[in-house]
Amino acid sequence: MSAMTLLRTMRNDEFAAALCTCYRRYCTVGDEYTTKKVIHPYRQIHPWKSENEFANSLLKNVLYNADGIVAINKPYGIPIYNKAGNTDSSLKICHKIVGAVDYAINDSLPYLAKELDVPVLIPCMGSEKYMTGVYVFGINDDACKQIDEARRRFQIGKYRKYWAVTIRVPNEIKGKYHLGMTLQKSSLGTKKPIILTKWSNNAVKKDEVKILNINYRIISNSTHNLSSLIEMEVSSKKWHSIRLFASTMLYSPILGDNYHGSRVQEIMGTWLKVNPFAESSWDMPKINQQLLQLLDIKQSQQEIIPTHIHLRNIYLTSFGKEKKDIVLEAPLIHPFDWTCKQLMFKHIPELNDDSIGQ
Repeated sequence: MSAMTLLRTMRNDEFAAALCTCYRRYCTVGDEYTTKKVIHPYRQIHPWKSENEFANSLLKNVLYNADGIVAINKPYGIPIYNKAGNTDSSLKICHKIVGAVDYAINDSLPYLAKELDVPVLIPCMGSEKYMTGVYVFGINDDACKQIDEARRRFQIGKYRKYWAVTIRVPNEIKGKYHLGMTLQKSSLGTKKPIILTKWSNNAVKKDEVKILNINYRIISNSTHNLSSLIEMEVSSKKWHSIRLFASTMLYSPILGDNYHGSRVQEIMGTWLKVNPFAESSWDMPKINQQLLQLLDIKQSQQEIIPTHIHLRNIYLTSFGKEKKDIVLEAPLIHPFDWTCKQLMFKHIPELNDDSIGQ
């Protein structure tokens, strides 16, 4: 009897059983189906199943443990403290993390201190909740005092260096800015920060204007020049100055910034600033469709894109009794590193330049 004749004579249930056997034999690897659904990296930003797993991941991301200080590479969307009832609700709305955990670094510090064989870990300075990168702890009060003095020297020496991914290419490849920042009040009494290019010394003395010094340069442009990886040396992070500067001075909002990202908008082919109190300033930033395709994201899914800011370096100049210059550098971590690979940025040592863009 031919195979075709046999199939014709089989009952429906026998045919179904034979089909399943064939599928298992040729379409599986071991005991698992090859059709397993692939989860987008932006949906796995918080992969930990327990606080213990989270604490161990922090331990693997220790960057420095000497001279009375410990530095870690802080993950995205994780605060140092869980401040119940004292959070900026507008910020939380602007940052959607799929499957977000409510862990805080502070809760894991006793375990980390024990594993690192230090008396205690006291939070001092570093990356904010909605960014990745360096965060520094002191192991005693004296170390914290030294770190605080180093922080003050940022104003006259080297600043923190941040890396950011933008949603378009800035017009200039580098620049140096001496700016002011102030809170502008609307007719309804609400306040929003703006950047000033002119201000009075009297306003600075009255603490109405904060000084902001920024040096920036483009590290690399993405494939098809849709986006840029930029480095910013920033004297202050007050009022989300990094996002505000990228948006309103470079006209190149940071990828995933739903807080200040729509403070500039493309109107009839030209990028223009919009009134900070206009309703459209809270709209989801418009991202080039090609850029979204490279990130494997639909426009309707745009809200899950994390804010792409990474605190790359912290300089501790003349630190401690030995007056050492310490540079704390954090390699790119998830999800920032995945994005850089997708956009094919070059000149990133830890991502292996030779493999990018091939």
